Amino acid sequence: MIEFGTPSRIKLRQDTEQLLEQVDIAIKVFNKLRPLNDDVKNRIKMAFLPDRITSSLNMEGIIATRRQTLAIMDSMTIADSSSKSEQEVINALSADELTLDAAEDGQKLNATLLRQIHFLIEDKIGETPGSYRERDIKISQALFTPPSHTSVPSLIDEMLAVFINDDTAHPIVRAAWIHNRFTHIHPFLDGNGRTARLLQDFTLLSGKLFPTGVPSALRDDYYDALAAADKDDWDDLVAIIANSQLSIISKASGIANEREERSIWVQRLARKADHKKRGAQHKQYLVWAHKMNEIQSAFEATAQEINEASDVLSVKHQSYPVVDFKVWKQLCDGEWIRDGWFISQTLSIDGERAYAFVFYFRKHVTFPTDPFVETEPLIGLKFTGGKPNEKYVFGLFQDADIRLRELLFHADELFSYYFKGKMRKGRREEIEEWEAETNLTTNQVIEDLYADLFENKNGV
Repeated sequence: MIEFGTPSRIKLRQDTEQLLEQVDIAIKVFNKLRPLNDDVKNRIKMAFLPDRITSSLNMEGIIATRRQTLAIMDSMTIADSSSKSEQEVINALSADELTLDAAEDGQKLNATLLRQIHFLIEDKIGETPGSYRERDIKISQALFTPPSHTSVPSLIDEMLAVFINDDTAHPIVRAAWIHNRFTHIHPFLDGNGRTARLLQDFTLLSGKLFPTGVPSALRDDYYDALAAADKDDWDDLVAIIANSQLSIISKASGIANEREERSIWVQRLARKADHKKRGAQHKQYLVWAHKMNEIQSAFEATAQEINEASDVLSVKHQSYPVVDFKVWKQLCDGEWIRDGWFISQTLSIDGERAYAFVFYFRKHVTFPTDPFVETEPLIGLKFTGGKPNEKYVFGLFQDADIRLRELLFHADELFSYYFKGKMRKGRREEIEEWEAETNLTTNQVIEDLYADLFENKNGV
C-alpha cells in the first residue's frame, strides 16, 4: 500500500530550500513587470510551449520535433493520413491547453479533470483514453510495481484529498509531490508520464509560477529523481523543477523587458541576494548561475532575431546547462572539466557556414589590469572559435579580428575582457594583454561581437 505522506511535511536540504528562495525572489521581480499585454503574453507562450511539448513526448520515446510542433500549432489540425507522432503532438497540445486553462480559471484538481487530461493525451491512440486501467501492470526497469488495478480509484481519490487539503507547501514542492505520487499509482495503461508532467504544471500555474515540464536532456536525472522520491528523498526532483523555473523566469523577463532593460531586474536580484546571503559559497553559486542563464538567454534571443530579420545571415544556436554546484567548485579549485560548454553558435552567410564559436567555463586568470582586487576564485566564460572545419583552441585563442576573450560576473557587475592589440612578454613568448570593460551591458557586448564576426571577419 502506498503511504502518501503530505507535501507540507517534506524535508529538504538547506541548499534546496535556498533554491526555492531564489525562485520566490525571481518571480517577485518578474511580477513587477505585470500586467503584460497580449503580445508579450503570446511571445512568452510561444517561447516555451513547443519545447515543453516535444520534450514531454521525446521523454517517452515518441519522435517529435519542434518544427513539427510549430506547424501543427498553426492550425491545430492534421490530415487523416498523418503519422502517429503527429497525432501525439496534437493530443499533447490539446491536453496542455486544457490543463493551463483549468489552472488559470482557478479550478481545483479532481478526478474528472485528471481523466479529461489523460483522454486528450491518448485520444485516437490509446487503448482506453480517460479510463483507469482494468488490469495489473509492471513497468520495465522500474524499482516498484504499481498497485493493483482494483485499488486505483480509491488511491486517486486519497491522493487528491491530500493534495487539496494540504496546500501550505511551496508550489514547487506540491508539484513534485503530485507528480511522484501519481506516477507511483500509475492509474492508466499508458500516458502516465505525460499526465504527471501536466499535473505538475497545473500545480505550478495554480501557484502563480510558470509551467516547466521536464527537459528531455534531463531524462536520466529525472527518472533517478522520481525513484529517489519514492523513498521520500525529494531534493533532486524539487531541484529539477526549481532550476527549470528559474531558467524560464529569466527568459520570460527578457521577453517582457525592452531590449536595453533586459538585465536590470537580474542585477537587482543579484545585489539583493548577495547582500542578504553574503559569505556562503552555495549562495554565491546560485546568483552566479542565474546571471549565466541571463547571458545565455540574451545570446539565444539575438540569434532568433537575426534569423527572423535576415534571409542572408543565419545563426544556429545551441545552449548547454550551467555547471552544477559540484563542478563549479572544481572549477574554482582550478580543475579542468570535459563538459564545460555553455553556448555554441554557428554563423552562416548566404547558406554557407562562415564561423563557429563556443563559450566555455574556466577559472579566471587574474590580469594586472583587472579593475578589482579579489582573493576568491572567479569563474568566467571564455571565448574560442574558428572556421567551421577548424579545431577549437581552448585557452590559447588569438584572432586580431575578434576582440572579445572572456565574460566575467563579479560583485554585481559584468566585466568584458577584450584584446586591443597590446602584447606583453610571457615566459617563452609574447602573449595578449586583455583589458576589462565595465560599462557595457550584455546586449552591447553581443553587438560588438557580431560586428567583429560578420563585418571584420567576414566582410559583411
